[in-house]
Amino acid sequence: FPRAAMGVEDTATRTIEDVQSEDAAFRAAEATAPPMDPAEEGAALKGMLSDAGTCDRCGRVAAARWGACATVADAARAMGDEELGVKIGRVVEDLDAAHLRPTSIRKRLDDGVDAACHGVVTLLANLK
Repeated sequence: FPRAAMGVEDTATRTIEDVQSEDAAFRAAEATAPPMDPAEEGAALKGMLSDAGTCDRCGRVAAARWGACATVADAARAMGDEELGVKIGRVVEDLDAAHLRPTSIRKRLDDGVDAACHGVVTLLANLK
């Protein structure tokens, strides 16, 4: 179905070059960002996991995957900030995913981006 037939206004098509350009800009900005502070990231994740509002929100947004994260979330809450932050750093590095830093996720959630809950789930699913 054409998008116009469904009552959706057509917007400009994004090409792979557009995506690559946006990715390059994101990576350039990340390169100038301060290095990750494991204790800060660990504390940020524990803060999100201890906040009932955030957990309810992410439970709604990522309902299909949220329940499977309960055991990992409990383990994360029990870890020291530094220890948890080191594990977070490994996930970010292994997945080449700076957007999974809890401080970044928290900012997006605070800005009203519900989809950031998928980042919480992805991070928890990959913590080892």
